[in-house]
Amino acid sequence: MGLGVTRAGVGARVRRLGALIAALLVVACEAAAPSAPVASPPAVASEAAAKPIFAWRAQVGASMLHLLGSVHVARPDLYPLDARIEESFAASDVLVLELALDESAQVAAARRMMELGQLEPGKRLSDVVSPEIWQLLVDTQARHGQSMFGLRGFRPWFVSLTLTTQALEREGFSAEHGIDEHFRRAAAGHKRIEALETVDGQLALFASLSSQAEEQLLRQTLEELDAYGGELDAAFRLWSNGDASGIDRLLVTSMQSEYPDLFQRLFIDRNKAMTEQLLELAKVPGRYFVVVGAGHLVGNQGILALLAARGFASQQL
Repeated sequence: MGLGVTRAGVGARVRRLGALIAALLVVACEAAAPSAPVASPPAVASEAAAKPIFAWRAQVGASMLHLLGSVHVARPDLYPLDARIEESFAASDVLVLELALDESAQVAAARRMMELGQLEPGKRLSDVVSPEIWQLLVDTQARHGQSMFGLRGFRPWFVSLTLTTQALEREGFSAEHGIDEHFRRAAAGHKRIEALETVDGQLALFASLSSQAEEQLLRQTLEELDAYGGELDAAFRLWSNGDASGIDRLLVTSMQSEYPDLFQRLFIDRNKAMTEQLLELAKVPGRYFVVVGAGHLVGNQGILALLAARGFASQQL
């Protein structure tokens, strides 16, 4: 980012990313209607063996952790993945995901998300947001040819996630082609699958937001909705080049400085909890293939740094 970028421009970019990260929590993606399983595509050789990928390995006692940074939605052209990623998965004993949801669990998660996202009886969305935001929502839906039906009875955070999912689908992104789902399908019936978080735990991040924070999230979503595809494209370019520092700047550092409370909830607290879960799993010797959001691995408070602080250094592949 050049020095000539204005503070207002930086702020708009950060707000866009903040809403995008919130919407890309696994539960928001996995809760979509499930589709039929597809075969894991064949891996291809890396263009250059020396080119880094967004994956690391760490020896933890008698266990080997292979840690892959994920973006939870993707386009089909992301595949096939680099051969080093697929080879690490094939050699593993256990797949570890943020959430482990098969098709029936995805339906249950969607139902739970709707339950928590509903307003209390007698309340409508127009009653809990400002007239300005309500009109912005009406105008946005009209511009995209979408009906307001089905949104009126839900909380602002639920509407924000719904709109973001729709926007990304218009750009060709879907949870069906997300990295987490790719490996979950490949592991089903072949490997043990462990989860680091629960559906209720992830949904609680939204359900416990203050009314002011919910309204802010919906406003930011509506104002920046049309830019989400471009932001995710930028994240994938960095991911494809194994650019950990770039992902840190794009997804982590900006939120840490602009939204410290949200950063604490979405990253710091969860990173610490997931690291402890990984160390507990690693007490049983084995080869663990770990898939977590790319933003959780990087930065000075990411999982890689937390493992290093416990004496377990990692090496990027």
